[in-house]
Amino acid sequence: MAEPLIALDETPETRVVIAGWRRQWSDGGNISSGMPRWLIDKLSARRIGRMTDEISRMCFPFQVAGTHDLYRPRAAFDDGLPSRPMQWDNGFWDAGDGLVIFLGIEPWYRIDLYGQAFFEAVAALGNPKVAAVEGYNGPAPPDEERRISCVYSKASMADEMRRHGMLFSSYGSQQRQGPTVGMAMVSLAHYDHPDVEMVRVGAMAPMFPFSGSSGGQLGITTDHRAFYDIMRRLRALYSLDIDLSDLRPRYEEEATRLQESLERVAERNDEARRYIERVRRDHSFLAFEEPIELSPNIEGALADILGQLDPPGEENGTSAR
Repeated sequence: MAEPLIALDETPETRVVIAGWRRQWSDGGNISSGMPRWLIDKLSARRIGRMTDEISRMCFPFQVAGTHDLYRPRAAFDDGLPSRPMQWDNGFWDAGDGLVIFLGIEPWYRIDLYGQAFFEAVAALGNPKVAAVEGYNGPAPPDEERRISCVYSKASMADEMRRHGMLFSSYGSQQRQGPTVGMAMVSLAHYDHPDVEMVRVGAMAPMFPFSGSSGGQLGITTDHRAFYDIMRRLRALYSLDIDLSDLRPRYEEEATRLQESLERVAERNDEARRYIERVRRDHSFLAFEEPIELSPNIEGALADILGQLDPPGEENGTSAR
């Protein structure tokens, strides 16, 4: 008998799954690992299940030589006694209002088996829509809206994605490029799970090829502006009732701090100044404004007001001549 791949304690009524991954390649701005965790904490989401130990055995290494702790599973001891089993944590959280959050770890092996587990969970939750969130680093003005791109599993989704301010990625069409885990899951959905509607949403977190005071490149490590610009789109796309106002002071502070660092670099180096100016001049994105939904009472009042403003003689579709 095959080992189970998922263990769900509950299967709440679910409209949307938002998924992200820790320890993964496409986690610029901590978008893939940080945004789901931010949602879990903000919405006080309850853990309702996980991928099983079979996934841990088949999809992850114990370690990679020279990396010390980076790829080892979690372990814990209490006064010398093991307090929980070793695990690679791939968990599901119920955030209420039809939203389930998945936060996992990018698999090293058997993406087919990992994908089978993920889509088994999606099916158990009633086949909701799925959005994977990821990030990548690149030069971008810190104070401007992020460039948001996507890949999607069904051709019928294209118009809706475009209306919600997403550019379409042609990643891998010109040369060989390996997929991110989110892209891989969309590809699996397209070919192996055609009933699933899944989109991978990616944002570019600002990163410049200049050294900062800490020795690393100048950029935004956790890009709350990207959180904000992705979530505005997902909130409108899936009719989610999530307050994003707490992100604004965070991303404004991050943008100010990076902008000041870039200005100091530009003052010392003309070539760097020209590079920074060119990045701002060439920055492109698909702007998105969330639609404002009015209550029926307000809509009725507006209709009455507009009706009173009709020109004399224009009644029942006829015009006075």
